[in-house]
Amino acid sequence: MRMLITILLIGIAYAEKFSAGVSVGYSSSTQAYDSTGKAQDSTNSILNFGLNAKYYILSLEIGPKVYFGADFNFSQHQLSPKVDSSISSGFSPQYLNLLLGGSYLFFNGFVGFQFDLGPRADVNKLSNSDRQNAILFGIGTNIPFMVGLGNFHANFNYALTLIKDSVDLGDQLAFIVGGGYKFGISEIASLGFGLDLIYRLKTEGKKGNATVTSSSNFSIMPYLKYKTGPISAWIKLGVADEYGYYGFSLMGKNSLVTRLGISAGLNVSY
Repeated sequence: MRMLITILLIGIAYAEKFSAGVSVGYSSSTQAYDSTGKAQDSTNSILNFGLNAKYYILSLEIGPKVYFGADFNFSQHQLSPKVDSSISSGFSPQYLNLLLGGSYLFFNGFVGFQFDLGPRADVNKLSNSDRQNAILFGIGTNIPFMVGLGNFHANFNYALTLIKDSVDLGDQLAFIVGGGYKFGISEIASLGFGLDLIYRLKTEGKKGNATVTSSSNFSIMPYLKYKTGPISAWIKLGVADEYGYYGFSLMGKNSLVTRLGISAGLNVSY
């Protein structure tokens, strides 16, 4: 009984941990994969700005962690079908994600809901989203090695999109495998680097009686991370859409050829 009370008191002591961050990203592409996997000319660009926060309702020094989280993203998508001609979504809200997640030992996961905030498309305007709300799921593992200096991680994320106005553009799946290494550069600061392999898949959908084709993309994404005290910063050679990141494209079907992309973020926790 005394041990149980001690554990609960420790949990309460660490329950008010909080983190918040900001991120930006940009990508430009001059090609897109067709249904056979061949790259065709297609000029596109993506500009992102995001805010995120986590509040840990349970955060033991050694033990499980549980948090509420929120991601709020703005984005501009632009398409140039002809020289000196373009159509854009404008820089506008894209989505709001509300999440409940946690981790224990080498495992982590989350469930959540995505409120789609993208603008309605017309002949003069793109949408920066699929305009569908979605139920979000994710599960992963993070295995340290070399006394915690290195890590191997793997994640599976799934977005179950909800039909809107008789339109379902397909569910979104992402498989991510990667590894990294960090080294100390002072008593409180460290610098890390790593590489992620990302496979993205969108399932077939329906638009009225018509079938919306599936799409896929396989890419690699290098990254750097810097941490000093409660402040951390990162840079990724990739850019995100509303469901996750694309890195440097190696192959795909019915998706963008993402090559020139960079994203950066800054986080503070206490």
